[in-house]
Amino acid sequence: MRKMMIFVLLSILLSTPFVVHAESSFVTRTPNRYDELTVTKDAYEPVEEIRTFGINQRFNEAKDMFVDDMDWLYVANTKDQEILIFDEANDFVLSFGSDVLMSPTGLFVRDHVIYVADYGAPEDNQSGRIHRFAFDRETLSVTLIDSLPRPDSPVLRINDFVYRPQKIAVDENLTMYVVSEGSYNGLLMINDENRFLSFFAPNPVRGSLMDYVLQFLYGNNENARLTKKIPPSVSNVHLDGSGYIYTVTQTTIEDGFGDTLKKVNIGGINFYPTDMIAAEDFVAVATGHVENVYALTRAGFVFEYDREGTLLFVFAGSAQGTSRLGLFKNASSIATRSNGDLLILDQANNNIHVLRPTHFGQVVHEALGLYNQGKYVESQVLWEEVMRYNALFDLAHKGVGLSYYMQGDFEQAMEKFLISESKTEYSNAYWEVRNVYLLSHAGLFMVGVLLLSIGLMIVGGIDRRTAFLNPLRSSVQKIGRRPMVRELGALFYFVKNPADACYEVKVRDAVRIRTAVIYIGLLVLVYTIHLLFTGLLFTDRVLERTVYTEELMKVLIPFVSFVLGNYLVSSLMDGEGTLKAVFVNTLGALVPVLIILPVMTVLSNVLTYNEAFLYQFLLVAMIIWTTVLIFFAIKETHHYTIRETVYNILLTALMMVVMILASIMVYFMVRQVIDFIGDLMKEAIIRG
Repeated sequence: MRKMMIFVLLSILLSTPFVVHAESSFVTRTPNRYDELTVTKDAYEPVEEIRTFGINQRFNEAKDMFVDDMDWLYVANTKDQEILIFDEANDFVLSFGSDVLMSPTGLFVRDHVIYVADYGAPEDNQSGRIHRFAFDRETLSVTLIDSLPRPDSPVLRINDFVYRPQKIAVDENLTMYVVSEGSYNGLLMINDENRFLSFFAPNPVRGSLMDYVLQFLYGNNENARLTKKIPPSVSNVHLDGSGYIYTVTQTTIEDGFGDTLKKVNIGGINFYPTDMIAAEDFVAVATGHVENVYALTRAGFVFEYDREGTLLFVFAGSAQGTSRLGLFKNASSIATRSNGDLLILDQANNNIHVLRPTHFGQVVHEALGLYNQGKYVESQVLWEEVMRYNALFDLAHKGVGLSYYMQGDFEQAMEKFLISESKTEYSNAYWEVRNVYLLSHAGLFMVGVLLLSIGLMIVGGIDRRTAFLNPLRSSVQKIGRRPMVRELGALFYFVKNPADACYEVKVRDAVRIRTAVIYIGLLVLVYTIHLLFTGLLFTDRVLERTVYTEELMKVLIPFVSFVLGNYLVSSLMDGEGTLKAVFVNTLGALVPVLIILPVMTVLSNVLTYNEAFLYQFLLVAMIIWTTVLIFFAIKETHHYTIRETVYNILLTALMMVVMILASIMVYFMVRQVIDFIGDLMKEAIIRG
């Protein structure tokens, strides 16, 4: 009986598939609406490792790989001076090049021709080559076509250009785009006959404001010691089927935003934003089958973008201690297969990791493919499934919004565009909603305006005969005679006649400090309302992350420093204005802000991008109007000539900078003293 039970149990166990569920070795992140990376469901999972090939052979510091249109894999096995070929099942096929190659670091395959970027011998600066091999897939044979040295070009000869090919890409015209070590002029464009065409897609030179000032002042003066600014050189290149050229650069970025990844057309124009989420140590780039782009960092993190440069995921990562599938010590190359698999080469661990999209990743890619084709309605179901995995996935909300838009449900589309902060699409949907509203209510508007006009005419006629509005007029006049209201009116007089208003303030003391403080309160109130209620299309602030005190300081600190700086400078330039006069007249010059800013706030909620010029016009008018009033306020307050006023403004700006820098220094000094005293007190308490 016992044997029978054991037999039955073994039969059940053997007939049941044995599946090992392994937890992912890395965490997948995606940006939220604040561009912060947050954890999301895994979009990829590690499934395979290629460590050996042939008869227990291993990679030896391999630095590059390429997948052709048949999903065959080519690996530049750098240290062993050879190129390895694997089929679509990752089975080893053959190796070649050991009799020709010195240090292969890059490769590209087009039209059955394998292009190999050979760095050359370290001790020979002239040994760099581009080798071309013909590959016959039927007979599995490789034949050397030619080995191309540095092109014989006057541009390269004059500059004694050191030709060290590291990476290569080849377009459909067989033009080669070569990354040469240290070439800050960009990629080398070389035609099929090894003739140098030009440098391509160099990185821009970046400098500080002081660098530009010194360059402007000294120009080409040989006696001036100016630091030469050299742009960072491109570190890798990739070319996709649509003709775009992708480059990566290793350079410093700020706060995780930069342009170390570029998508360049044949004209050298970068289609990616210059402030996209990126990394400083990108080493390779590859493209997927739905126009998605993968950028690999040296530490092993993979950044996946859509075709517009919007970050979708960040996954994989750095191996700490023992090697794990999906983690890397020194990643060097990335490639993609038609089924969506990612192949990532780890130069330090001498292996290739295969990462496969999860169901979540597959749904995102399928939806993205339809989205890129403009099939927004068809993609809605998929995007909604994506949102079930991650309700804060912005691209999914945008995709659903576009589906609603195509179906004519513009209000639902607005809600989705608002969530994803897709401003252009939100503007288009709002345009349609507003048109529908105006058309349906146009008759009511016209009737309302007509009735209001008739009502005003009737009231005016009755008032002329009976004067029944006289008590109201008397009340208004009585309020207007109050000192505070009269003084506020004096400030608004700056709009009509700034010279007379300055005279009234300076000579007749027309505005008290208390009234000026109330006026400041009005300005702060108007600015606060502008912060809180400006429409989505005309603001970049995120209210949930806005610190009101900081925003207030951005306004008050420049104002206070201007008043104090102008008074101090004017005291040295024989200005006639007192500190109070400078303070009040500067406030009077800000009247345009009090008048125009509320109008801008209201318009920002009813305008679309089609009428954005109205908002911009008001903004420019407010700035110009305020600047003119400040100029006249300084001129009349201190009784300056126009030239003296210009000098005074320039010196005031300089004084403001000095005061702010001095305040920062004092703040840090006081902070250090407080920290020091605190540490002493803690030490005394502990020892006591």
